[in-house]
Amino acid sequence: MTPEYAILIVAALATTGWLYAARRARTLAKKQHTINVILQTNFNARFLEARAKIAPHLKAGKCPPDILNGADEDLRANFRDILNHYEFVSAGLRNGDFDEKLVKDSERGTYVALYTCCEAYIWHLRDGRKRMTIYEHLEWVHRRWHKKPPNAFTRAVERVRGRPFYGKLDAERD
Repeated sequence: MTPEYAILIVAALATTGWLYAARRARTLAKKQHTINVILQTNFNARFLEARAKIAPHLKAGKCPPDILNGADEDLRANFRDILNHYEFVSAGLRNGDFDEKLVKDSERGTYVALYTCCEAYIWHLRDGRKRMTIYEHLEWVHRRWHKKPPNAFTRAVERVRGRPFYGKLDAERD
């Protein structure tokens, strides 16, 4: 083997090692960031209070009519706070900023129940403001986690990309 080939092989191996280390560091940072968000949320008194107030409605599986017509503004504010938090995390998941497996393993039921419960309220907001993008990321997570999961090929491509496929936004209700 000539010295030129040896140098090329060593350079290729060094570059491969550097790329692997950089990707691994990014993955670990994403997981740490996800854990921090989940833990901070679970120690936030305002969030816990709001979640406790809407919990009976989530268990019942339907949105109370008081938040649609604005009769109970306190309950509406609690739903809005919870929805805004989960929309933020959903946007992070959709853009690849949070670790989807970690969030899904710890809070899948809450996401599915929240969207199912609040779907009428979300569409009420969308229709009233004529903006289909209200809580679009939460809807995307619900569709992704409620129905069958992505197939193996899709997951492999998403892993290489470092983020999930963006998915489409339906312009109308199902």
